[in-house]
Amino acid sequence: MMADYDSIIRNAYSTEHDQILDIGITDGTITALDEEIDAAADTEIDAEENLVGPGFVDSHMHIDKSFAACGERRPKGNESAFDFSDIKTREEEYFADASVEDITQRALQNIEMAVAAGTTYIRSHVAVNHETFGLQNMEAVTAARAEARQLADLQLVPAARHVPDAAGKELLSDAIELGKRDESTGEAVLVGGSDPAGSNKDIERTMEAWFDVASEHDVGLDVHIQDGGTLGGYTLERLLEYTRENGYDGRVTASHCFCLSHISDWQLDELIDAFTAMDANIVTCYQSTRPSMPVRKLLEEGVTLAHGTDNDRDFVFPHGNADSLEGALVESTKLHGDRTFADDYRWFDTNEGLGWLWRMITEQGAAALGISDQYGLQEGTPADLVVFDEPSPQWAIISQATRRYVIKDGVVVARDGELVPEYKVTE
Repeated sequence: MMADYDSIIRNAYSTEHDQILDIGITDGTITALDEEIDAAADTEIDAEENLVGPGFVDSHMHIDKSFAACGERRPKGNESAFDFSDIKTREEEYFADASVEDITQRALQNIEMAVAAGTTYIRSHVAVNHETFGLQNMEAVTAARAEARQLADLQLVPAARHVPDAAGKELLSDAIELGKRDESTGEAVLVGGSDPAGSNKDIERTMEAWFDVASEHDVGLDVHIQDGGTLGGYTLERLLEYTRENGYDGRVTASHCFCLSHISDWQLDELIDAFTAMDANIVTCYQSTRPSMPVRKLLEEGVTLAHGTDNDRDFVFPHGNADSLEGALVESTKLHGDRTFADDYRWFDTNEGLGWLWRMITEQGAAALGISDQYGLQEGTPADLVVFDEPSPQWAIISQATRRYVIKDGVVVARDGELVPEYKVTE
């Protein structure tokens, strides 16, 4: 007799519905949510009344750089504290010796590590450079995206360090075209870049170049804004003004935004109003989130604030496990605060605070990636799910829950933190 469903996950606690449900899956899609599904399936999983959630959304990675510090007894290039002014040199030295195949294999390893930890949606920034290594990184991660399609949906953000000149714009355009050859869920390729003031010394020409290239190719933007203080605040103001002038509402993300941690209250309030008016997104990453980042204020006032795990074991950070749940725990600790900040002291230890951290790695990430209509535990959405061994998002973060099953398009691709052998894509 033919089964009614391909798979059924029974006794699953859904935080979206706040109840125990059975989840029916057919052809990679959630086709039933009910207190009890009285039907048969080819595969059944008993969640034992523990949490089942959508796959994590990692909104900011750098898979082209991953594992650059590996291969020796101790992390390579890690003998002294990191000086950000050295990044261009480190980047060029590393990629001068790395082949496209090397970069592809390490990117695939990074994707596998993320998926084993429960991530099924990734946005990765990709370095391109017309002076040295050209488009090799973009070629590598585009190949990795195609090879790992059964594991995760991957959006790519090529970022040229110096964009305003003709050569920089041309390279960025070429990278966009390369990335658009093989699109997947949502806007599969976006314009990236960093610090129009600190890196490029020219805010206006840099932003004009970003939006020119984005408009030409009809893609969104996700740019690093890392300058601090009033300079960073002014840069965000200009980014949001360019968003308005170009009709790019809902298509712009600012990553890191360190300045929000130390600008005046009035400027922060004005920026929050502008972010919400332009439906623009912010992404923060656990390694670099400032303890004074106004995460609670941003979330409570309706800014889309997503989370990324950033770099993994490379020449920027020697650590990193591409684990969004680990990132949420670190964020809870970093944002702990002290009694000087009475309003927020220990707020991210509360059930509400931990719940918001969970939303940052799930639904807020989906909003930032533009995939909200294809995401979550709802009938008709892709069956990209994670079965945990803990009863709630709060306990999952606190205990770093085992990801018992990671399901992509209705198929189990990882169990207990390990890829199922037939779904491994690395050599």
